[in-house]
Amino acid sequence: MSDNKMNINQNTLFIVDDHSMLKNGLKNYLEMNTQWKVTGAFSGIAECLAALRGAGTGTEPSGEQTLPEIIIVDIQLADGESGFSLVKTLKKDFPEIKIVLYSMYDTWGFILQAKDLGVQGYISKVASDEELVRCLSVVQAGGTYYEKKSESIQSELESITSVLKKQEKVVFEMALQGKTNKQIAEELFISLHTVENYISYLLKLAGCKKREELLEKYK
Repeated sequence: MSDNKMNINQNTLFIVDDHSMLKNGLKNYLEMNTQWKVTGAFSGIAECLAALRGAGTGTEPSGEQTLPEIIIVDIQLADGESGFSLVKTLKKDFPEIKIVLYSMYDTWGFILQAKDLGVQGYISKVASDEELVRCLSVVQAGGTYYEKKSESIQSELESITSVLKKQEKVVFEMALQGKTNKQIAEELFISLHTVENYISYLLKLAGCKKREELLEKYK
C-alpha cells in the first residue's frame, strides 16, 4: 500500500465481474438511471487492485488518490478466482471502501461467509434493478443490505453458528456452498479426516443425517 492519502469519491462505483455483457449492462443502467458513476469495470482481481493502487489511474498531483465509494463484486470470477479473495484484500488494504456482493449464488453458505467477512451488501443477480439500487442506497448511508430470505432459517442458522469455533464455522459455510470434503480439506489445508469429523459434528447440530439433507434444509 502507498502512504498517499486516500479520498473517497462520492457516488462512484467499481464493478468486478468477468461477464462483459452483465458488467456493461449494469454500468449503463446505473449511469443512465441513478446518481452513480462507474469509474472502473474489471474482469478480475488483479485489474481491480492495480486500479486501486494507482496503476493506470489518475492520481492527483497533490498525491491524493480517489477511491470508489462502493465496489460491486461477483463471487465467481474467471480462472477460478473467488470474489471472496478480493473482499479479504479490500477489507485489509482499503477499509474505507464499502462492498456489495452481486452473485448468482444466493444460498446460505455464501451469505454467511459474506457476513463473516463484513460485507455491507449481498444481492443476487436475479434481483430487480430497483432492489440493487435500493441496496446501494442503504450501503451508501452506512447500513447493511442482505436480500431477504426465510427469517426462521436465519434464526436457526444463527443458533448453530453461535456455538461454532472459527474453523468449524468456515467448514459449515463451505459445506452449505456444496463443496465436498476433499475440496474443503484442500482449500483449508487440513486433513480429510479432520473435515469428516467436522462434518459429522455439524450434521448432528443441524439435526441431519446426510449432507444432501443439510443442503436441502438450508438451500
